[in-house]
Amino acid sequence: MTDLSAEATLDHSRDRTLRRMYAETQSFVCRFTADAGFEGAQPDWVALTGQSRAEYAGEGWLNAIHPDDIAMTKREWSAAGKKCQPFIRTHRIRNRDGEWRRFAVKGVPITDDSGAVIHWTALHSDITDLRPNSREKVVPLDSADLPPLEYSAIMDQLGEGVIVTDALGQIVFVNDKATELHGVKSLHVEPENYTDSYHLFTIDGAPYPPLELPLARAVLRGETVEDARWRIRRPDGTEILAIGTARPLYDSDGNQQGGVLTMSDDTARHGAEEQLALLNETLETRIAEAVEERAIAEEALVQAQKMEAVGQLTGGIAHDFNNLLTVISGSMQLLELRLKDLDDEKVRRHMDAITGATQRAAALTQRLLAFSRRQSLSPQPTELNTLIGELGDMIRRTIGEAIVFNTELAPDMRPVFVDRNQLENVLLNLSLNARDAMPHGGQLWLKTAEKHVGEEDANLSEGVYAVISVIDTGNGMDEATIARAFEPFFTTKEVGKGTGLGLSMIYGFLKQSGGHAEIASEPGVGTTIKLYLPTYPKCAAA
Repeated sequence: MTDLSAEATLDHSRDRTLRRMYAETQSFVCRFTADAGFEGAQPDWVALTGQSRAEYAGEGWLNAIHPDDIAMTKREWSAAGKKCQPFIRTHRIRNRDGEWRRFAVKGVPITDDSGAVIHWTALHSDITDLRPNSREKVVPLDSADLPPLEYSAIMDQLGEGVIVTDALGQIVFVNDKATELHGVKSLHVEPENYTDSYHLFTIDGAPYPPLELPLARAVLRGETVEDARWRIRRPDGTEILAIGTARPLYDSDGNQQGGVLTMSDDTARHGAEEQLALLNETLETRIAEAVEERAIAEEALVQAQKMEAVGQLTGGIAHDFNNLLTVISGSMQLLELRLKDLDDEKVRRHMDAITGATQRAAALTQRLLAFSRRQSLSPQPTELNTLIGELGDMIRRTIGEAIVFNTELAPDMRPVFVDRNQLENVLLNLSLNARDAMPHGGQLWLKTAEKHVGEEDANLSEGVYAVISVIDTGNGMDEATIARAFEPFFTTKEVGKGTGLGLSMIYGFLKQSGGHAEIASEPGVGTTIKLYLPTYPKCAAA
């Protein structure tokens, strides 16, 4: 009994000491289990709230917490326990008189050898009467020698936003730049409300977890957080990207007294960094595209140079051959005059054969001269739609009934300056080629349109061109055939059914007329040949 009496006396003395400490300092310590239930007797809690031990047992103590604060308290305490970190927050507690008092709570986890939390020791401090009522009462620690208003004026002149908190994390100072960046100014905001009050979001656009914000980490955990980034969504709907550094504030004795955040608008720089990153990501693709474009341009240049060389060679041969044909043709005419009275059928037949061969050779020479752009042309202003309309009946008769012929003529086409007869021959020649490519029938279109060609085009000078498209649904050509289609004497027809000069003559005629020809084809689908001719004003000016 003596021992029990001594123990009871000791407990009673300790209780009186704790109650006296609370009465004098408005602070007390409670002990909690690992899952945040009261552990053992809590006389200070009883003195404050009037709850009995049965009432505060387990999580019964939460009944004395303000209903609006319970969920956040439980959530943050649970998060601190999972990370084995101190739990720091403020919440309201109802005293025995029914008055709500604001307490700052700092819970320290006690762990076993494995690092698991076995219980908590939590300091409760009544701060109801300590909340600052005005900014003038707040003097940052490194400027205690400056009058508060003068210090505030200096802070407002800074180019960076500045936010200062007290030891419990309540915001007590916001300078003008920080107000400008946020579009709002709120004092006495506690850490758990930073996100909602100042509309803060992560880089990805999600609401920023309040206690993970740089300022909250600085004041609640004593961390220094540098070059953090977050998004601010202002009340007017605009959004900026902020960058800032948060640090804890200490007094001369090394005690933490608050936290400070310095911040600035990083929207433009971040946008430039993202654009640079995107450019770097696509650099390889853009280089490959540029190399491919250059290869295509080089291939086109080589093809043009080859066609030019072949044209010069062909033109020289055709010119010399034409001179020889002139001599042969003139000699035959003289010979016919001398032998006109000769009644020898065999001699007459040989002479006719020579004359026919000479005429065919002359026609062949004209085609070669056309390819080499040395033929004589008689250009004149020509309405393409009118020409195609007049030529339509002849084309229909030429290609036969098995092939459906249609035209699509763009209205208000500008005239072209071209040799009309030669252009008619070109369209007839292409129609015949289309017919041969559709032995079992198909469709043939002649379409007209205008196109503006820029200075980057390797085959045409800048300007407006009339485009005639000859489209068939025939056999088509592969890429190798397309590459050689305009070469003289190249043909895919059987021996004796083509000279291989039709497309080369067309190519030479268009080049001589200031235009160009293009082929697009796919085996089994068909072929499109586009003829580019400069419009009349452009040619007339030239």
